[in-house]
Amino acid sequence: MAEFPWVPLGEVTFVRSGFAFKSSDWKNDGIPVVKIANVKSGRLNMDGCSFVNALVAREASEFELKVGDILIAMTGYVGEVAVVRTPDLPALLNQRVGRFSIRDHGRLDSRFLYYCVTSPSIRQEIEGLGYGSAQPNVSPSLIQGVKIPLPSLHLQQSVASVLGALDDKIDLNRRMNETLEAMARAIFKDWFVDFGPTWAKMEGRAPYLTPGIWSLFSDQLDQAGKPEGWVPGRLHDLFELQRGFDLPADSRLPGEFVVVAASGPHGFHNKSMVRGPGVTTGRSGVLGRVFFVQEDFWPLNTSLWIKEFKMSTPLHAYFVLQALDLESFNAGSAVPTLNRNHVHSLPVVVPPRMLVEEFDARCQPLMRMKRANELQSEALAATRDLLLPKLMSGEIRVKDAEQIAEAAL
Repeated sequence: MAEFPWVPLGEVTFVRSGFAFKSSDWKNDGIPVVKIANVKSGRLNMDGCSFVNALVAREASEFELKVGDILIAMTGYVGEVAVVRTPDLPALLNQRVGRFSIRDHGRLDSRFLYYCVTSPSIRQEIEGLGYGSAQPNVSPSLIQGVKIPLPSLHLQQSVASVLGALDDKIDLNRRMNETLEAMARAIFKDWFVDFGPTWAKMEGRAPYLTPGIWSLFSDQLDQAGKPEGWVPGRLHDLFELQRGFDLPADSRLPGEFVVVAASGPHGFHNKSMVRGPGVTTGRSGVLGRVFFVQEDFWPLNTSLWIKEFKMSTPLHAYFVLQALDLESFNAGSAVPTLNRNHVHSLPVVVPPRMLVEEFDARCQPLMRMKRANELQSEALAATRDLLLPKLMSGEIRVKDAEQIAEAAL
């Protein structure tokens, strides 16, 4: 087993916090600003980010982010790390998010640094430095005191290459899945929102669907602007939402069934409550996110799940809910809450059931491909997480790790 020297982060990097923007700087659009909530699981999630105008951005120009920057949350979710990618830019850095700057690129590889600060032992040490009662905080100087392994630059690059190959495939799968879901969403929009086939018939354009599916679309729009034969109704005519089930964390047992919270998948349990495929969305805490679950699952009580598909199907209902601004139905005060009865009463147009079933059949192959990619990514992530601490400690040789990674890819 190789023995690597360990050095304080401050010897090879320095950490600088972002710009202290004022509350009056925030705008509804403009240049995005990365806050601690945007730093999640190795990448930036810019959903719900804040913005500043060009004038404020110029004042904070030295805090502009660049591709490859490694960021770390220093308040709240202390130790969360993200790498800045091209789609994240332009963006600025807010205070309480730190940015690593390497002092000497001849001593430290940036990708190796990323894997160091995301390794379980070092991440745990950084988390343990948090201070404060309301929410944990950690300072740049405390982070710089944490030690990391420092093998030769060549070995660092080799380690980063092995782990990076796994992460690159995971990222490719993620982008493929975005494309697959976008394809299904485009079909949903054409059929059920824009009424594309009916418009094509009215305008005398050539059919672009199979004859069997094409014949299911009416030839005219009625006076209400919907295809003839489609009826006005309420959302509960399509499907029925139901509150999820209690499952305290200390009652969970190891198993194969995914547990779904308001924010999405949240671990596993040895029992399921709902047959898949199914659809969930947030009821309490986090609103607006919709999840399609292929296998049997356990929806938590912070979520709503579709108990009955009446004139809908799982995939159709998934895209119907996605198209709604569910956050606007917040009925809570301190905690965001979604009242299913308010959603059930929304006016909708109810299409023929046979057409909805054709949509589901057409898009299921896309979603099965998406799920296969997700399962592969989960296996790749497990391999990466197995190799990461062993490579950091020198317990496993790079060549052996390469063979394990290649077998997983």
